[in-house]
Amino acid sequence: MRQLDQSEIKKIELDILLEVADFCERNNLRYFLAYGTLIGAVRHKGFIPWDDDIDIHMLRHDYDWLIKNYNIMNQNGRYKLISPYDDNACHAFVKFIDTYTVKKEAGVDYKGGFLGVDIDIFPLDGEPTDEKEFDTWYSNLMRVYKHYSICNMQNTGSLKRKVGVPIVRLITGGKKNLLKKAKKLHLKYPYDLSIYVGAIESAFNSKGNRFEKQWFDNSIEIEFEGHMLKAPADYDKILSKLYGDYMKLPPAEKQVSHHTNIMYIKDGCEI
Repeated sequence: MRQLDQSEIKKIELDILLEVADFCERNNLRYFLAYGTLIGAVRHKGFIPWDDDIDIHMLRHDYDWLIKNYNIMNQNGRYKLISPYDDNACHAFVKFIDTYTVKKEAGVDYKGGFLGVDIDIFPLDGEPTDEKEFDTWYSNLMRVYKHYSICNMQNTGSLKRKVGVPIVRLITGGKKNLLKKAKKLHLKYPYDLSIYVGAIESAFNSKGNRFEKQWFDNSIEIEFEGHMLKAPADYDKILSKLYGDYMKLPPAEKQVSHHTNIMYIKDGCEI
């Protein structure tokens, strides 16, 4: 295998994004560029120059339909949807991978097999309207997703990890049981009946993932690396809530990727 450089990784990720966007358009599924990907589109018309990450949002019912149907309808041999419920899943949200590649994340247990260069898809769910109720609900979800993350860790290295990871797996019932608990919490507040929505789908999703549902009622096309893709029409409200003055560049010392993953192209495969 040959290690990929950042420009190659970005090209592969863009190709995955275009595949997902095309599938969504053909099947009337709504998607939106999200987080740093959306900032990149607005501020740079593409990737944030020092980053190599792509995130999108989907409404929960579209997200669930995608999980059920993509791999059945698209058996092209290159792109694959990894559902959180798959045995080789290492995250509580959908990963869309390029099967011609291999991705190694430090500390992640890949006993089910390595995944590939990927993009992340996060579902938008309804959230409680009352702030105190939201705080409790969010705390309960974080507890579930933190346990999920621990279950995915390698139980090697420090004594704490060697002992702690198997114990968490035992007392929680494992990853699939934790996903059931999370789904029950999400379904408590249906998207269509909620005033507030957000993507709280992992231990990495902050409390700031709380938006007025109407901000996602409409979409616009926005340029990303020479392609026109979907973004929420109210992207300014969403990004301002998450990041403040998102158009201002961070200091030079912070203009670095936050990922430490190593990615490879498999022998005999072409980018």
